[in-house]
Amino acid sequence: MNGFFSSAARLTLFVLRRERVTTFIWIAVLLLFACMSMALEAQTPDELQNLLLARQNPIRVALQGPIYGVEDFQAGHLFASQLQLFKLVAAAIMNIFLVMRHTRGDEEKGRYEVIRSLPVGRLAMPHAAMIVALCVNGLLAISQGLLLWALGVGGIDMMGAFTYGAMLGATGLFFAALAAFFAQLSHSARDATSYAFLFLVGSYLVRAVGDQASETLSLISPFGLVMRAEVFVQNRWWPIFTLLVLALIICILAYTLNARRDMEQGLLPQRRGKAYASPFLCSPAGLAWCLNRNTLISWAVGMFAFGAALGGLLGEAEVFGESDAFRMMMPQSPDFSATELFTMLINVILIIICIAPALILLFKHLGEEKEQRTEQILSGAVSRRNYLAGYVTISFIASVVMPLLTTLGLWLVGSFMMEIPITFGRMFLAIMVYVPALWVVIGLGVLIIGLLPKAAILCWAYFAYLFVVGFFGDLLNVPQWATRLSPIGFIPRLPLDEVHVITLLILTAVAACLTTSGFIFYRRRDIMA
Repeated sequence: MNGFFSSAARLTLFVLRRERVTTFIWIAVLLLFACMSMALEAQTPDELQNLLLARQNPIRVALQGPIYGVEDFQAGHLFASQLQLFKLVAAAIMNIFLVMRHTRGDEEKGRYEVIRSLPVGRLAMPHAAMIVALCVNGLLAISQGLLLWALGVGGIDMMGAFTYGAMLGATGLFFAALAAFFAQLSHSARDATSYAFLFLVGSYLVRAVGDQASETLSLISPFGLVMRAEVFVQNRWWPIFTLLVLALIICILAYTLNARRDMEQGLLPQRRGKAYASPFLCSPAGLAWCLNRNTLISWAVGMFAFGAALGGLLGEAEVFGESDAFRMMMPQSPDFSATELFTMLINVILIIICIAPALILLFKHLGEEKEQRTEQILSGAVSRRNYLAGYVTISFIASVVMPLLTTLGLWLVGSFMMEIPITFGRMFLAIMVYVPALWVVIGLGVLIIGLLPKAAILCWAYFAYLFVVGFFGDLLNVPQWATRLSPIGFIPRLPLDEVHVITLLILTAVAACLTTSGFIFYRRRDIMA
């Protein structure tokens, strides 16, 4: 048995080195959202009671789970009911990607075969991935616990803070083991990842139905099970230990299947391909569409769901509008309701998040280049301009589709939560004015592809800057010149500001110049070897 795990310790260090940046970003974002949520919490008992009444409705329970601690409702209980479920989902997604990258992903790209040619055990690589997942989730649990304890919010004691962190870590480990299991079933990383995400979505839906109709049904879902810890109220640990035991069983099953299957094979039968190629493959743009349509569709569904989740907050906007934190983050106006002003804040969050799928789809071009597939395509009768244009076009399409679907989800749920709903046309216009700013960021990404392809991390660093300035700018009193470094700072915030068409046209022209420059530099530079 020891031979199966030979050199696992060295591979663990290797995987940790590869994951150090990605892990830091994931954990930092989750910590940032915890601080963001605390900044918006109401402080007075009357405000908390009003929020409690607003949250006790079927839509809210289905979206964010049951509410505990009703008898003595405090800010900590509000925090748990507001972001707990979404952070559990985020931890699950982080672990699915982590394990898939170092199991089926490396196996599909041929790296696993190179590693296995060395004196390495058959289960060393998946074991190293699981050890790294254990370390990452342990760090996530500890950092979340320390942060919540240090904030000193009412209703959050040391036991509750670390119970909350343990819930995130246990959920992450469960889905890491689940990803390792699904990696044995499919022949490709894409299918294995799809299976894992289908299980995640199914678990969320089962939990949503169970929280309304059946406690037993909720316990079947890992999300429903771990939320029965009743964090900050009862702080029960048996759901956490149960989830860890299930993760261990699934992990052992994944190891057993990995030891028995052939390399680069899956246990499920592979689907037969089409007899004839799709007509889309006759052009570079069609090829880019075929390679990225699943990613585009997945992000579209996710952004619609995210908008729907935020739509549930619109019913509480009047209570949020009375808090000091809200007044610091948003300008006040007697001409508009707190719901309309709160929608302005949500639009900034949504449009910044909509940048992520656009950049991911754009930088898939660099992924193809790094995997040396671009060179093979360009060796034929394909121009560089047309090849890059396919990915750029999909990115610009995403820049319009994502805000549209997000606003649709926000409006559909928000219209049920608000006493006087905002019309879809007003919501749609309020977020679509940000699209030229989004185009500027995409243009910057195209320029980086053409000029500095190895410096794509700079674009993601700028994305993080946009998030901090866009959301916390007013709260942190960011100077005007720092706000103007973001194209979002030039966009009017409807309905408070007036739309200046000249400003939007200038931003569109800047985006066009950046995109054109990227194409020019791309035609002149060497393809990465």
